[in-house]
Amino acid sequence: MKPKSCITTSNGQQQFADLAAFMGGWFHQDFDIHGESLEEVVAAFKAEGDAALVAPLVDNIDAFLATGDDGMEEQFQEFFRPDVIPTFFRATIRAFLLAVREALVTGPG
Repeated sequence: MKPKSCITTSNGQQQFADLAAFMGGWFHQDFDIHGESLEEVVAAFKAEGDAALVAPLVDNIDAFLATGDDGMEEQFQEFFRPDVIPTFFRATIRAFLLAVREALVTGPG
């Protein structure tokens, strides 16, 4: 009998795997080891990661944003179960994701 995993993966984590990995790996409860601001955390991701990781993450952000604003806040919480409150960085989930996207495609890295 195959053992069951203790960690459940939501459909959203499967559908938006790169965004889920980014949120879990960079915007966790100790995010401030990477920087104090959203821009600093994204810059650390770009500096420590492979440039090939940026395009799929941007694609995931675009795809998630394309799902629409209706229920986005709740859907983001359900899908990614973030350890931080993204609205600490920006007023809405949409604004947070747009800022992450902007920092990914511009600036150093």
